[in-house]
Amino acid sequence: MRIRTGASRTAGRIVATSKLMPVTLLLTGLLVAASVTAFVLDTSGRRGLGQAMSTGFDSVVVQQRWFSTLTTVFFGPNPAALVLFVVAFLVGLGWAERLMGRWRLIIVFLTVTVTGTLVSFLLMAAGVAVRLYAADATRAERVLDPGLAVAGVVMAATAFAPIRTRRRVRIIGFSVLSVFALYAGQPVDVYRLFAGAAGLVFGMLLCRRGPRTHATRSERRTLLAAVVAVTALGPVISMVAPTSHGVLNPLGLLFRNPSRDFAAMAAQCVTGDLSARCVHAIELARLDGPAALLTTVLPLVALLVAARGIQKGRRVSLWAAVSLNLVFAALTVLFYTVTPLWSGEANSFQDQAVDNYAPFIVASVLVPCAIAAMLVAGRRLVDPDARPWPVARLFISVAALFTLCSTLYLGVAAATLSSFTPGTGFADVVANLPERFVPVSFLVYEPVATSATGVAAVVGDWVGPVFWSGVIVLILRSRRLPDPARAAGLERARAAVQRGADSLSWMSLWRGHRYWVGEDGVAIAYRVINDIAITTGSPLGAERDGDASAEFARFCDDRGWTPVFYCVADPYASALRDRGWAVTRIAEESVLHPAEWTVAGKRMQDIRTSINRARRAGIRAEWAGWENLSSVSQRQIAEISELWAAEKTLPEMRFTLGGQEEMTHEGVRLMVALDQDDRVLAVTSWLPRFRDDTVVGWTLDVMRRHPESPNGVMEFLIAETVLRAQSDRIETVSLSAAPLAQSTRNDPGPTDTTSATLGFVAKSLEPFYGFQSLFAFKSKFQPALRELYLCYPEKHQLPTIGMALARAYLPDVTPWQALRFLTTAVRSSRRSRPRRTLAARS
Repeated sequence: MRIRTGASRTAGRIVATSKLMPVTLLLTGLLVAASVTAFVLDTSGRRGLGQAMSTGFDSVVVQQRWFSTLTTVFFGPNPAALVLFVVAFLVGLGWAERLMGRWRLIIVFLTVTVTGTLVSFLLMAAGVAVRLYAADATRAERVLDPGLAVAGVVMAATAFAPIRTRRRVRIIGFSVLSVFALYAGQPVDVYRLFAGAAGLVFGMLLCRRGPRTHATRSERRTLLAAVVAVTALGPVISMVAPTSHGVLNPLGLLFRNPSRDFAAMAAQCVTGDLSARCVHAIELARLDGPAALLTTVLPLVALLVAARGIQKGRRVSLWAAVSLNLVFAALTVLFYTVTPLWSGEANSFQDQAVDNYAPFIVASVLVPCAIAAMLVAGRRLVDPDARPWPVARLFISVAALFTLCSTLYLGVAAATLSSFTPGTGFADVVANLPERFVPVSFLVYEPVATSATGVAAVVGDWVGPVFWSGVIVLILRSRRLPDPARAAGLERARAAVQRGADSLSWMSLWRGHRYWVGEDGVAIAYRVINDIAITTGSPLGAERDGDASAEFARFCDDRGWTPVFYCVADPYASALRDRGWAVTRIAEESVLHPAEWTVAGKRMQDIRTSINRARRAGIRAEWAGWENLSSVSQRQIAEISELWAAEKTLPEMRFTLGGQEEMTHEGVRLMVALDQDDRVLAVTSWLPRFRDDTVVGWTLDVMRRHPESPNGVMEFLIAETVLRAQSDRIETVSLSAAPLAQSTRNDPGPTDTTSATLGFVAKSLEPFYGFQSLFAFKSKFQPALRELYLCYPEKHQLPTIGMALARAYLPDVTPWQALRFLTTAVRSSRRSRPRRTLAARS
């Protein structure tokens, strides 16, 4: 029965999904049917069908097979590729059909496929007309590629997608298409790029949207970072000419041809004609060990590190990317044009290379220069408060590192000059010094002029990887952004707390916080974990939201952080919800009003019993600051805290949960239970809440009891605190909020994925920290419940935010403890499932 039910549900989901994308299933079926038909034919039949259905410049322009611009997308080149294309059809076209509808999908599918290839042919025709080497070499190639349709349709569908999805898919999509078209250079890559561009245009024509919305600073930084990441692949590709080889092709050829003497082939190329084999032979002659491979790859890593810094708003990373792009452009000019033409020993191979690849050499210079100019133009998008000295320090450090590495190599070379190729002088070593730091791809036209053995060979091989590794480390270290808000300091935050804030405000003065302070003196305490800026409670020093939350969100956006308001109440949560933020209830604060609170009544019977039992046992409560306690009491409280922590499987939690250190802060008050021998039985700590520099409330923080203390001692301490607050005319006494613990009287159960996820986390943590049990304990005092919320920009960010919150609460958790937690959580989840009866199973 259960198996049949599961199968029927799966079948129902398949049917429901097929109803949502019938055109996608039809096109996918045509792709599979046509491809399988071609695969089952014999060799000659498959070759003939492939030539007829595949598209290419000569096939369309010369042989007039115009239909091939459409038929190419219905045939996979091989079974393995067919599987990937089927997945791409189902995912890409299915997503597009749900956004655009059936008829628009059909129109776009047919249009972008034909348009993309025809525009590519026009570009190739121009290359053939001017006798461009790449165009002549690839005009006869034929392709079978369903990816053309996927690229065009997905880009068209972005016009119908939500704004954030639209921008992100376009950025990532065109970045991927561009890197293949610009650097791999095969005809199919160019076809896909223009199909994507055609899809973008047709999608905008089909979708009539309202006024254009401007991208946020963070999204524009993401665009810059994506472009930098794309250009990072350029320097490691063996020449930018459109050959049919990928980024790691030299390494692949090296493994596939272990018996070939590439050094000998490279030597023959010095006097031979230009050919792709000569280009790769010279590359492989230089790629003779891990050091050369690292020298080629590490500059790519440096650019990727800089791109990540740009995305996070680091100005120093932006200038590092500008410099790297300019260096790559200069290397292209130096090794592809200046050195071959200036040298009096230029051979026919070098002369032909400069002539045939001149347009691509120009492009390889212009592209990084354009990227550098774009980064300079977008410099205002990153870290507006950064000072110029970190950038200067980075450049000075890199220059010093280069000087050190060069001096080391030249010193070793001068001392062991006899170990170099006979006839090599020190001037030759100096002239070839730049080649020690340059990726192999820039040296494909430079035959190996000097070689060495022994120590000189080792130092010469590894000086490049050491230098680029140092550059990467320097960029990473320079990304540490000095926060001007931290300079505002603890004192301004303390002043805002004493001016007026909520019951969690004192926690913002704990160690580990940073502070943002507005012009009106309103402060926000936060901590940054994994680029998530988590606030501690509501803004400080303000009775209402005003513009503080919006200004803080912009402040975080400028630095590449995601702002998260944690444990905030109305009116702040409502204001953020009105601005489009996701707002999730995560806890309920238990608040008592001493003026109205009483121990009378049936519901307070347990509290009365605890008070009477403690008094009969001679237990008294003492209200004091840490500094006013005796050294004996302080030591006993420390021992109780250690015993409490020893009982926990996971470490003591931090963030909004204080410990012994937070008890000792000036201004915090302790309610201590002492027996007749002045022995500490239990302790609670209370955080002050101010208004106009006057304490108007107390918030419960730490509760610790000795294992041998009598039952009810904690209820006694809290009741004594409320009664004291009553006599001191304190407005509120907050029992604080147990994280992820809530009542169910106003919440029948999880209504969405977010609530269900938080509920699962709460149940998983219950065996370790007992938050729900703590909430039930506080309910004995009949408090009023004040809802607290988690506010964040977008719902899809919740998993990342959850990880950041976990690190905030458990910064010291070990991998073994985390594994134990997961194991216990799974077991707890299984035990909490209701068991099905025998009747239900049948």
